Amino acid sequence: MTMARIRWLLTTAALVVLPPSTVLAQAASEQATGKEASSVAAVIVTAQKRSQNIQNVPISMEVVSGEKVEQLGIRTFEDLAYYVPSFSVNPTPGTDQIYIRGIGSGAQNFAFDQAVSIYDDGVYGGRGRQFMAPFFDVDHVEVLRGPQGALLGKNTAAGAVIITSAQPTSTFHAGAQVTTLFDRPGIEAEGYVSGPITDTLSARLAGKIVDENGWVKNLYDGVQEPRDNDKLIRGILRYEPNSSFNISAKAEYSDFNVKGTPRISIFPGSNDFQDGQTEQGPFDGDIEGYDRTSSWDGVVTANLLLGGYTLTSITAYSAYDNRIHTLAGVDLTESFTAHSTEKFHQTSQEVRLASPTNSFYDFIVGGYVDNSRLKSNYEAIYDIFGDLSDSNQGYVQTENSWSVFGQGGVNFGRMFRLQGSLRYTNDDKSAQYILTQFAGDTAFFGPPTNIIASRSQHNLDPSVTLQFRPISDVMLYVTYGHGSKAGGFDSNSGYETPATFEFNGETSRNYEGGIKSSFFNRRLVLDLTVFNTDFSHLQVSNYTPVVGLTVTNAGAATSRGIEFTGAWTPVQNLRINASMAYLDAKYTDFPGGPCIYPNLTCNLATNNDAGTVFPFASTWSGNVGADYTWYLPRDLKLTGSLVTIIRSSYNTESSLDPAGRQPAYAKLDARLELAGPGDHWSVALIGRNLTDEHTFSFSYFWPFDAPTPGHLEKYLQETRVVGIQLGAKF
Repeated sequence: MTMARIRWLLTTAALVVLPPSTVLAQAASEQATGKEASSVAAVIVTAQKRSQNIQNVPISMEVVSGEKVEQLGIRTFEDLAYYVPSFSVNPTPGTDQIYIRGIGSGAQNFAFDQAVSIYDDGVYGGRGRQFMAPFFDVDHVEVLRGPQGALLGKNTAAGAVIITSAQPTSTFHAGAQVTTLFDRPGIEAEGYVSGPITDTLSARLAGKIVDENGWVKNLYDGVQEPRDNDKLIRGILRYEPNSSFNISAKAEYSDFNVKGTPRISIFPGSNDFQDGQTEQGPFDGDIEGYDRTSSWDGVVTANLLLGGYTLTSITAYSAYDNRIHTLAGVDLTESFTAHSTEKFHQTSQEVRLASPTNSFYDFIVGGYVDNSRLKSNYEAIYDIFGDLSDSNQGYVQTENSWSVFGQGGVNFGRMFRLQGSLRYTNDDKSAQYILTQFAGDTAFFGPPTNIIASRSQHNLDPSVTLQFRPISDVMLYVTYGHGSKAGGFDSNSGYETPATFEFNGETSRNYEGGIKSSFFNRRLVLDLTVFNTDFSHLQVSNYTPVVGLTVTNAGAATSRGIEFTGAWTPVQNLRINASMAYLDAKYTDFPGGPCIYPNLTCNLATNNDAGTVFPFASTWSGNVGADYTWYLPRDLKLTGSLVTIIRSSYNTESSLDPAGRQPAYAKLDARLELAGPGDHWSVALIGRNLTDEHTFSFSYFWPFDAPTPGHLEKYLQETRVVGIQLGAKF
């Protein structure tokens, strides 16, 4: 993808929906009639545990509304990442890797706490599979960049994602949406019904099913992979007897079943991935790879008003059961297979008290406690050069964590606000690791092992922010924030010993300045952030060919950059959006960093990867989009949307192998929707990645080919999609 083509696509995204002559004619008409363009709608967020206008929140963040989730076809975290700069999600054979500003947790260690935490309706999720894809019937999604440990809690060293479900309504509402793709057989359907049961009790029930083929042909059986078969259902009850008290209860079940993978084998001297892949059962069998996760989540949230103060309680349970069957090897017979399972459950309780905000000072204080248990099992079988080797790695971890937190703000008139936050967290973990060999020798896995260990960690995460508002629609801020992530244990790497079993916690220090502004009666909204985040003892997991999986702490790392978000309504019915980010994310000290295979002269004991760019970190990322609505006779309306997504090159391998470099790209999404009176029905033509860019999210080097010296295994992202979407609302 050349820069000239990227510039062309950016220009197209801003102009193609509405030709410039039409814009000028519309502006002249409005001037003559005295009409003005509509303003950019206010966005309400809960990033600071209060409902606030985003323009008053001193945090770099992106918000995607529930309407946009539907229109853009966002189904997974990977889909969401396309539309949020500095946010990257990479599906792997283990779990999703989530990164913000280049920082995240690798998928190689199942026991890793994520550096980007998920908060689903106020419930903390630190496991990669805890909330797989809650993007149906949502109110909005907030992506918070930078450490959020002081107010949100543990393991938010890089940032957080807050998901808020659509809530029960006081009047009856119902809706449904069906999407089918022209080039991939299958269907995606979702719907909801919401309304009052009595004068004080309301309910909402939502569900979603996905049954859809993939975009990579398996040459072994001719099936398109990955094939998704998902089922999700959510119910919410809300009881509100008076204006001073309300309580809601949510229960959610999801079942994600993915067969096959979008993995492509790239052999030396070739980059041809258009013919598909070969993924057959292990050792000439007929079993295909699969990934299935069933999860159960429940939360009870209560709010009580006490003379202007709000007391909130959040009681939650979260659990999942995951099974993965992974295949890998050469283009004929699979030479490796792995079976892995994860079982996890967590209970948590948060209580907080929030003061009113219309006084000289305000505050939030609270406490949080959770306990969890993770049990995983990883069996790997190699059949390489006629030598069958089989190992089983069992792992059990229990964790108990508690914290107290507070935030206070002082308002010095209308112009200045000083805000400070502090959180103390205590985290206790204990774990057992058992390695058993069923066949082969110790060359691949090491000797049988049984390790038992425990650790305790205490963290203090402060933050301080100064806000300055020279005029009512402009807010400037500077902030210092501290984040932390608990240490832990390595659950499934080879060659495990008591000395390598445990890894340390990591910390982050973020210095950030920004401006949030709106002009011309909110017709133009502009936000800009500059940041520098320093990390100490960054937790890193790598796959090193022949050596295997390794987990360690990098000495130091730095992530710095600039982020911009803007929205403009130059004329009525037209809205232009842009989000861009520049990122410079590098290791500044990484003794024992991964060697690039087959560099046999590299010694892990003496190697230092200082100065190397983080994997999956693009220097530039962003999107530019435009929406325009034409109002037609008979109360019909036609809405056209266009979004261009750009990303500069990045490395898809944690080992930083240059062969895993993904070149820069630009992708084009479009949507044309015809809606009836009152939006009671709609039909839309949708297109994603219309430029049909073939890009990769993750890769690793497979060294055990014969007679060739090895090849790359790459995970192909979704190729061009064109389909139709039907909707109805009542």
